[in-house]
Amino acid sequence: MRYVAFVISLLWAQSLAEAEQALSRENYSRALTLTQQILSAKPKELYAYYLQGAAYLGQYRQSDEEDTRRTLLLSQARESFTQALGKNPKYALAHVGIAEVEILGKNPEAAKAALAKAEEYGAAEVKALIEAARVYTLLGGKLGVDKATFLLSKAKSKDASNAAILRGLGDLWLEQGVIELAIDNYQQAIRAETNNPENHYKLGLAYMKAKSYREAGDAFRKAVEIDATFAPAYRELGEIYYQVQKYQQAKENYQKYVMLKPELPARVRYATFLYLSKDYKSAIQEIRSVLRDTFSLTLQRLLGYSLIEDGQYDEGLTELAKYFDKQKPEKVIAKDYSFYAKALDKSGKDSLAVIYYQKAIDKEPSLAAELYPEMANALNTLGRYREAAIALEKAIEKNPSLNHYYALGRIYYKLGQTEKDTTYYGKAIRAFEYVREKKPDLVPVYTELGRCAAMLDPESTEGRAKPYYEKVIELASAELSKYRADLIEAYSYLGYYHYAKEDYQKSYEAYTKLKELDPQNPQAAQALPYLENMLKRR
Repeated sequence: MRYVAFVISLLWAQSLAEAEQALSRENYSRALTLTQQILSAKPKELYAYYLQGAAYLGQYRQSDEEDTRRTLLLSQARESFTQALGKNPKYALAHVGIAEVEILGKNPEAAKAALAKAEEYGAAEVKALIEAARVYTLLGGKLGVDKATFLLSKAKSKDASNAAILRGLGDLWLEQGVIELAIDNYQQAIRAETNNPENHYKLGLAYMKAKSYREAGDAFRKAVEIDATFAPAYRELGEIYYQVQKYQQAKENYQKYVMLKPELPARVRYATFLYLSKDYKSAIQEIRSVLRDTFSLTLQRLLGYSLIEDGQYDEGLTELAKYFDKQKPEKVIAKDYSFYAKALDKSGKDSLAVIYYQKAIDKEPSLAAELYPEMANALNTLGRYREAAIALEKAIEKNPSLNHYYALGRIYYKLGQTEKDTTYYGKAIRAFEYVREKKPDLVPVYTELGRCAAMLDPESTEGRAKPYYEKVIELASAELSKYRADLIEAYSYLGYYHYAKEDYQKSYEAYTKLKELDPQNPQAAQALPYLENMLKRR
């Protein structure tokens, strides 16, 4: 019987070790399954309650903010720790767990009280000291940092070569942004326990924070070399490859991560990666696959975004409408409105697009420079030129780009035509002149200036447009195919201008060039025979 009891004890210890390992690999479902099996057969196993509660907290941390299960997960974690305390009120790790629940529930004073009890009851236990230090690190502030430092120093005095203590010190320094000391402690942990993938993984996280991607990648690869099932390392490798724009390698590592950890948070992260790496078709496929089994507001939003980026505007509108229907109004972000506006714009629903562009700007004014030009385009399409001009003027206030000034000039020109108000042509000229000063070799801006000047001199008596159109010919003649339309307009104007001035030779030359560019041009066809006769008479 003693032998049987010994074997059973070994099996429980092995199961607890497996549950610990599942936690370190963020395999929370596996940890919950193992702890439930242990507690079903051995309901007084206090450490199993602690691991169970920690697994619930892991699921909570990785869940979507809008996930309706979040409150339940926090409650389940508290229940696990409370059950342990019901069997032993002085069980230090259970108090640590309660403290972590209170921190996540934004009750720092209750967390401090629970941690004080953990310190009192776990003063002689290295594991309790390490875990209490970890939660103090989460608590933050001077108290959290001082207490975590004290407890880890105390633990180290009891077991100087314990890799978990060194990891805890690394976590503490990393949280404070002292990356060099974090790296040093993680490297010490590796020397103390070389074949533990968690040590290499933690070192990789520190290098990631330092943006030392090569060293981080080496550390994560070492982690999966030691244990090919260490899922978080694949996720971080995916992040590194994404950062250095190696998207195929990033995708491969994320796929391994999801295969090892096919839970919703992992798939949400994978789908987000696919979207960010602009693999919209794969993102759409992955998101739709997940949404068959569960609903996630984050994924619903990303589905709408991905469809719109992929040019499937009507489908994108449909999916974002579902998102708006389920999301709380205060949780809708400016980007949601801007994507919806873009899809409306591309679908020809310009009036609605204008409304949603404004909603996005109202929500996040910093988007004004980006969205006012889009709004102006929609208003222009609707023929609402005054509003389009106002939108572009606001865009220029935020970002005085040449494109904005050029677009504003064109809008002013249209206003001059529709409002029959020549002051708008003057405004258009000022906008185009700004562009010309910054980019004096831009052919189209001289065409636009010529057009506006001609409207201020309809009989061409003053020749206001002449210098602009002459500049078009000077700059554009070397690239006839590219600027054919600009040259046709320039020669048409100059032909008429010189004719009005009775300079028939120059008029003839201009109309001859016009005919070469446009053999069927009716103006040239009509003018040239007459000009030939006039020149013969001389």
